[in-house]
Amino acid sequence: MRKVPALALVIALSVMGLTPASAAPKATTVTAAFKTLLNKSANSWDALERKYESDVDALDFALNEATRLANSTYDSDFAAASSLFTPQIAAINLKISEAKAKFDSVSSIRVLSLGTNRNYWGNISCPTTRPDCKDAGDKGERFVVGEVTKIKGILATTSTDSLPEIDIMVSQGLIELLTPTEFRSVATIIKTEPLNIKSLSTRFADAQSNARNRQARSIEAANAARASALSDLDQVYESAKAQLEAQAKAAELALLAAKRAAKDPNFDTAFVIAYKFEYNRQMVGEIADAAWTGDWTFRTINSIIKVNRLAVTGDSIGLKYSKSAASAFNAAVGNAFTNEPDFRAALKVLTATYKQVTKVSLKF
Repeated sequence: MRKVPALALVIALSVMGLTPASAAPKATTVTAAFKTLLNKSANSWDALERKYESDVDALDFALNEATRLANSTYDSDFAAASSLFTPQIAAINLKISEAKAKFDSVSSIRVLSLGTNRNYWGNISCPTTRPDCKDAGDKGERFVVGEVTKIKGILATTSTDSLPEIDIMVSQGLIELLTPTEFRSVATIIKTEPLNIKSLSTRFADAQSNARNRQARSIEAANAARASALSDLDQVYESAKAQLEAQAKAAELALLAAKRAAKDPNFDTAFVIAYKFEYNRQMVGEIADAAWTGDWTFRTINSIIKVNRLAVTGDSIGLKYSKSAASAFNAAVGNAFTNEPDFRAALKVLTATYKQVTKVSLKF
């Protein structure tokens, strides 16, 4: 757009019979547009909040479902392991109990020879006809060749490791099993089936552990998936939030700028100056009100003293506004803030809305 010098513009307006108040219709149009934008921003903000909460609820629901499924799968795996191993272990325990109960009836032996190892005879009970069969000298068991007695019942309960010694006594011709087949069947059960129980119990414990590990991994994966999805959701939300905040801020500053530029014959230029002034004034005020950390390194604001002076000047101009004072303030601040991404983001919304209702492309 070709710029017209201010004096020529005033002359042209006078010739046309217009007064500075003729800027009012544009101010009204611009004000209405930015009020609509502000309302739209508020509605969009509410919609964004509702969508975010709905999306988070969906993530929570998915996590709860995944957790429920993991727990259900664990219960199913545990039940399957229990139904597989518990009956087997119970059956073997019953088999061992029955064997132990039968032990006394199959443990009868006949003494064939005394041999030389007296320790073996500690496995044999004294015969009922000679209940105290101890040797008078060493007090060890002393048996008589040919007598019938029984293997001690304790071997079937707490001393299963001694059962192999019975086989040794038989192999050395010291004793004769009176019911060898039945005894060996019972002894085999007592000796070997506990090992089977141990094996089954280990497998059962492993199955339970695997079920718990699968459950933990599934829940951990579900939590990780939720955390990742929530991170993505937060990024989208924060980006949309920043855009809406920029849009709302642009609308708020535009409304104030339109009010201050309303009586200026060159409304467009006055609007730009007023908008930049309000933005610069707010940013300077934020820095002045914040604790000084030395982080602010803008070239045109190089000391806290200058910041405070600018803040006081900006507040003074804000109370008694004039375009010339605002222009001077903008010049003093320079492009410290207007080159920043936040300003540029808001500016896109501002200029697009302004052009839509006035057909004018603002120059900042």
